[in-house]
Amino acid sequence: MRRNIVTKPDLDATLSGALDRGVSRLLSHQTPDGYWWYTLEANESIGAEYIFLEHCLGIRTAGTWERLSARMLSEQHEDGSWPLAYGCPGDLNATLECYVALRMTGHAPESAPLLRARQFIVRNGGLEQARVFTQIHFGLLGLVPWTRPPAMPVEIMLLPSWAPFSIYSFSSWARACIVPILVVMARHPVYPLHLPHLVAELVADPAAADATREPRGDIWREFFHWVDRMLKLTQPVVKRLPTKEMALDRAIEWVRTHLARTEDIFPALAFGALALRAMGLPVTDPSITKALRALQRFQHTYAGPLPALPCPDPQLDPDERWRYERSRIVSDAPQLHQQCCISPGWDTPWALCALRAAGVTPRHPAIAKACTWLLQQQVVGCHGDWHKKNPDGIPGGWSFEFENDYFPDIDDTLQIILALEGQRDAESAVERALRWCLSMQNDDGGFAAFDKNNSLALVNKIPFADHGACLDPSTPDITGRMLLLLARRGYTGRDRVVARALTYLKKTQEADGSWFGRWGVNYLYGTWAVLSGFAALSHPTQSREVTRALHWLRAAQQDDGGFGESVASYPENGYVAAPSAPSQTAWGLMGLLAAGAAASDAAVRAAQFLLERQQPDGGWDERAFTGTGFPGHFYLRYHGYRHFFPVLALAKYRAAISLA
Repeated sequence: MRRNIVTKPDLDATLSGALDRGVSRLLSHQTPDGYWWYTLEANESIGAEYIFLEHCLGIRTAGTWERLSARMLSEQHEDGSWPLAYGCPGDLNATLECYVALRMTGHAPESAPLLRARQFIVRNGGLEQARVFTQIHFGLLGLVPWTRPPAMPVEIMLLPSWAPFSIYSFSSWARACIVPILVVMARHPVYPLHLPHLVAELVADPAAADATREPRGDIWREFFHWVDRMLKLTQPVVKRLPTKEMALDRAIEWVRTHLARTEDIFPALAFGALALRAMGLPVTDPSITKALRALQRFQHTYAGPLPALPCPDPQLDPDERWRYERSRIVSDAPQLHQQCCISPGWDTPWALCALRAAGVTPRHPAIAKACTWLLQQQVVGCHGDWHKKNPDGIPGGWSFEFENDYFPDIDDTLQIILALEGQRDAESAVERALRWCLSMQNDDGGFAAFDKNNSLALVNKIPFADHGACLDPSTPDITGRMLLLLARRGYTGRDRVVARALTYLKKTQEADGSWFGRWGVNYLYGTWAVLSGFAALSHPTQSREVTRALHWLRAAQQDDGGFGESVASYPENGYVAAPSAPSQTAWGLMGLLAAGAAASDAAVRAAQFLLERQQPDGGWDERAFTGTGFPGHFYLRYHGYRHFFPVLALAKYRAAISLA
């Protein structure tokens, strides 16, 4: 049964207090240098892969492996698995990698946590079904032969940037990993674990331990699988050709150049170090040291391990035994979480926009300090990878991290422009950034994240791309948010850049009225982003697009007034409800406001959900992963989302009902 709805005067009376508490909470999180930087949480395979990295480099940082393994065990499911995100079922690849990492840190295969993990692995196909990325890691550790992963000849480094299947046909995140992986796969280094019987523990069918999954039902995948076999057969001849060394030299130069000016995502940094090591360079090489320092900066210590439980009676349920053994191990050490990336370039502008919407003036010292920091971070002296497909563009964007000159992105840049609005000393930087964003519009009228026209569909068909995330095409969420920015900068529907973007968005609206969200989970995020752009352009709320989207939002709202969506909506290709979450409720509320429904019962209920769940300290609790790395494969829990999005939504709601 739905609870009673508070009256509008009652709701008005609570908004100011809630926003004051939320603003105080946000301000308390600002660093002395002026930026905001929240934890970015992924799945536990990242911690496992850091252990693999140190092993392959021949180092072991004191206490690190133990604290990473404590974190892993604290996140293990009762069925023995590790998931891709909170609330999700177990994932085979994450479980395989965590199992191996725990064995490397000294955990016995007969221990309850590893026994359960092994049972899950065998039930779900074992090592034979491992993804390509897991196969490559296990090739380095000597657990699978190097003939197992799909071939990726390093000679593709010699292809011009305009050629199909050059490294610039791949998305920036895939490219940053693939280039060093090309070196590793050309050299085939092995750093054995010396753990007898480990492979036997991981396979479901010993007779198929070296099997490779065969493609089914897709003619292009079958064709590329045949090409893969031919490439492997010809490797003994090809590796003696002079082009091999030429390509290796070019790859190493690319890795060194990029490491010098980036602290990119985890796999790219880790494989950069591994590529240089595979070429015989010492761990003290400056580029390897730079990568390791960045990855160690990503590490975050948790002070509260699981409490130790009393030893159960041996005759009790095995679940009790598992809980006891896990708590005994975890309670002995603090937990260390290995972040996959860091996000000050994303957290800071969103925190600023939330504060500004809540009434904090541009002259406030916190605002001024944050804007000064942002202006210092603008990338103006580097023609990054984006320049290959956009040679006329002039640098001027911002990146997600503290340093990532080769990979600025439109998503961060447009949000920073919005955050800098009203800062007179920022206008020249804003104009330069806006010109860069405009130069990145794709031929289909939409906007992507890092590259222009990065959409060759065949790239996702090659065996190496089994996660299907090697492209960076236009997305409705970024395109909708670009419309919001353009409208704020005085553009209208008569401007060609806006007209083309509107056409793209009308074409990509889903049959149910929602829009896909590439970088946030999922249709809630995409629909809010697009409706925000429409509203900024004064697109009629009676239009077919907005009416259908509003109908969808109303249908998606939960009985408690909130909004929640599962990461399962990606593999299902449609909205899948989940328990209401503060960040997603904020998106839903802002979507309702943008659709002209500020006075609706739905908006009141969404605002009430946020107000009722605000903590006394001004923040909100949220375990859900509402950010997206790769749809279907990699999800993120932005710890800042539960702080700044509810404040932003409530501030916008207060403004909307005040004007009503």
